Amino acid sequence: MTPRPTRRVPRPVRSPTSLRPSVARGALLALVLLGAAAPRPAVSQELPDSLREAVRSRLERLARPLGDSTGPAPVDSLNAGAAPAADDSVLQALMALPGYDMVQYRGQAARFETESRVLTLTGSENGSAVLNRQGVELSADSALVFDEGTGRLVTVGQEALYKPAQGDEVRTRRIVFDLNENRGTATDAETRMNAGMGEWIVRGDFPFVSQDESFGHHIMFTSCEEDEPHYHFVAREIKVSPGGTMVARNVFLYFSDVGVLWLPFIAQSTRQGRRSGLLPIQFSVNDIVRASGSYSRRISNLGYYWAMSDYTDAEMALDWWSGNYAAVTGGFRYRWLRQFLQGRANFRRFWRTGGGSELAFDTNHDWQMSERTKLRLSARYASSADFVRQNSFDPREVTQSIDSDGGLNRRFDWGTLSVSANRRQFLSDDRVEMTLPTANLSLSTITLFAAPFNRSRFYNNMTLSASGRFSRSIRDQPEQDLSENPFSFGLADTENMDGGFSSTLSAGALSISQSFDLTRNSTLDLPAGFFDLPATGTGSVGDLAGDPIDFTAQELRWSASIDYQRTLVGSTTLTPRLSMSGRAIRSDTTSVEEGGFVSAPRRVSFGAQLKSDIYGFYRGDRVRHKLSPSFEYAYSPETRPTPVQAATFGDRAIQPRNELRFSLTQTFEARTGDEEADSAQAAADPENADGPRRAPQSQKTMLLAIRTSAVSYDFEEASRRGHFTRGFADNLTISNQVSSDYLRGLSLSVEHDVFDDSGAGAESGARAFAPFMSRMNMSFSLSNQSSVFRWLRRLGGGEEEEPESAPADDAQGEDAEDALDPAGLESADLGEATVVPGFGQERDRDSERHRPSDGGTGQWNASFSYSLARSRDGGGFGASGQANQMVQANLRFQPTDKWSVNWRTSYDVAASRFNDHIISLQRDLHRWEADFSFRQTATGNWSFMFEVALSDNRDLHFDYEQRTGGGGERR
Repeated sequence: MTPRPTRRVPRPVRSPTSLRPSVARGALLALVLLGAAAPRPAVSQELPDSLREAVRSRLERLARPLGDSTGPAPVDSLNAGAAPAADDSVLQALMALPGYDMVQYRGQAARFETESRVLTLTGSENGSAVLNRQGVELSADSALVFDEGTGRLVTVGQEALYKPAQGDEVRTRRIVFDLNENRGTATDAETRMNAGMGEWIVRGDFPFVSQDESFGHHIMFTSCEEDEPHYHFVAREIKVSPGGTMVARNVFLYFSDVGVLWLPFIAQSTRQGRRSGLLPIQFSVNDIVRASGSYSRRISNLGYYWAMSDYTDAEMALDWWSGNYAAVTGGFRYRWLRQFLQGRANFRRFWRTGGGSELAFDTNHDWQMSERTKLRLSARYASSADFVRQNSFDPREVTQSIDSDGGLNRRFDWGTLSVSANRRQFLSDDRVEMTLPTANLSLSTITLFAAPFNRSRFYNNMTLSASGRFSRSIRDQPEQDLSENPFSFGLADTENMDGGFSSTLSAGALSISQSFDLTRNSTLDLPAGFFDLPATGTGSVGDLAGDPIDFTAQELRWSASIDYQRTLVGSTTLTPRLSMSGRAIRSDTTSVEEGGFVSAPRRVSFGAQLKSDIYGFYRGDRVRHKLSPSFEYAYSPETRPTPVQAATFGDRAIQPRNELRFSLTQTFEARTGDEEADSAQAAADPENADGPRRAPQSQKTMLLAIRTSAVSYDFEEASRRGHFTRGFADNLTISNQVSSDYLRGLSLSVEHDVFDDSGAGAESGARAFAPFMSRMNMSFSLSNQSSVFRWLRRLGGGEEEEPESAPADDAQGEDAEDALDPAGLESADLGEATVVPGFGQERDRDSERHRPSDGGTGQWNASFSYSLARSRDGGGFGASGQANQMVQANLRFQPTDKWSVNWRTSYDVAASRFNDHIISLQRDLHRWEADFSFRQTATGNWSFMFEVALSDNRDLHFDYEQRTGGGGERR
């Protein structure tokens, strides 16, 4: 670079013994320093010695302080740390000169040699010599020497420091910078740079450093901050492009001082944030050198990532599995939160080796169109369930359904409209269930005859509310092979539609409500002659020959009721009710002319509902037992049906009813934290112990909650059938749900069959009271911070551990919130373990990679779930006819600071075997991570992987993988 014009020079910092120069002396020094940086004038332009001496003498006289009669001496604008004085006209004029760059010098002294045009800036014992130009700062512990003739700036001393306007500072022993060529040389340099996921320490010699590129040799770089790093790389040659790419060749990896690996080259971007580029190829060691001839190689993630903007990105990658398939995976993401819009779309296309192709995709979009309108869409799809079961190594994907849903919510001034749809694809039996659409319309509550409370009459402030709904659901079953199994009506395709409207008018305690419902159920593609078969509903192939037929049934229901709620004592309420209802049905099998509806007799019901809360207190009112029973009674007189009505609806639907319905909920609550907190407050502030204090805040803890389902008893039915047990419904079941705050995540549901109806073919007679547990679902979670273990530690005299709180997130600007994650679309999101791309993306991505640094030693948590389904005759609800029992467990613990373990499994009790496993062990190797993982799905696919990866750059990893899947042995 050519010498720049004369630069403006601010005040130098002088030693304490020379802090008395005046403004004029400071101006002289400024002129001298300006001359050091200015282009050297011609000899003819130089001032004669006599004139130079005259100017210097004049300036020295101006620098003398004024006498005491005129006040104190003016402020020295060149004093250390002082700003230029407002009346310093000389400095103001110098700083205002156009076409000059301002250069700041700081040091103990400055010496300029006019003959050699060399400026030497020396530092003090407590400070360095510093030069700052356009935000770039260079300092040396001894001196800075600038030779204007050669244009070189050289640091003198044991250490020099270079601070660029942007970037990382560099510490070095010596810097030589050529202003003419705008390049420099640094020896024994050390700097830090951000690349990948961590900060790297770089040491070595850089013989060529410029704004465009830098070269170095024998460069050591590592992310370990120890004085003697545990590992480091040594590159014989390196090239760095600021804001670009670092390329090193002939690279050795050392652990301590032992060389373990040689790499021909390393390429790493030095730019921060998201950037376009090639994706790192994923393969394991045995994909290069096979340990067995039957092992099928697999190479994936061969593609390109495109960061289109700060708010959008995309990627495309290839996946090849020898002897199985070749696939293309793509993804696109966008995020525009200022428009409340974000989403993603991923797809994967497979080409099988034996012929044929499969498609799977995943997409999710969320748009808050306005304060009143919201649109959402989440869709997943797989063209073949068998292909997923054969090639997936994720146990969750194999056992769960592939779900899709979407909807639009719109809020108006007069109401709210919600339209949605969903689809579920079950991998276990290839069944597809879809609801398209589901629409709900709720009108805003209207207040009639509004009036102030003190002037209202019985007809004032009445409220009117109404809502309507419509849904259409489809169930698509796999085709049945009638040549091997008889046709089953329950396995046929169905299409159901349901619509209704309801409204309620309330005036204080009085309420009038109406409802109207219409349902239409269709069973599709039934074999011809199906209704001519015996009542078993099954038939052979010969009995079901012919074109398929459809069966449709419709049912219309309406009701109107009026009730009045009256408070008796405390929370006890009595609600008398009068209702009228009716129904009508039409089906393809009813013998009615022109297929019209058959109406049932209208039913009138009288009844009342009684609700109450009963409390019991224990341990000085600190434990409360709340019992909430509910009784509902209804009576319907006998009707007079026509013969068609009696044949269509049966005796049960038209006979008189005298029914009592009972339900119960009970809770046990504990009150904690009030007296102890009040006593602690008084002890902490004894002066105000008798004064006003904040009322103690009690904390309620749910010890146990039990909710029992409702049970109905019909006195008329018991009388008609000849025994009181017949008053209960056939196949009566009672369910209980249990929960507790002291066992977080506890969810227990138990269902019992009350009577033994195995011989219930008789319409009358006693039934045996024999409770039988038919279903049970239980799940709960535990950790070292659970209340149970905190109690045990307290009883044992140990100190109670406080749960660690997550650090608060730093506030970020609006643009930072809009921008996508710098990680972009990582391959883990579209990983090779799953078939459907993005499966499980909404779950915690660290569920299987729990790094040891995330918690302390002894941290653990576990979750368990158990499900049971069986019948009284010894059969089950599964296809095998046996009772289904399944146990699922997830355990995560950290035995040491460096080790963490995660185990997830499911066990089939009936089959006495494990269905699937996910076992993962992580070891922190200080800036490196080792991961041992084993996966097994319910379909028999399993994989074992060992991976060692660099924490600061996960693209650098070493893998070993062994797997069995893809429809055959892949070892």
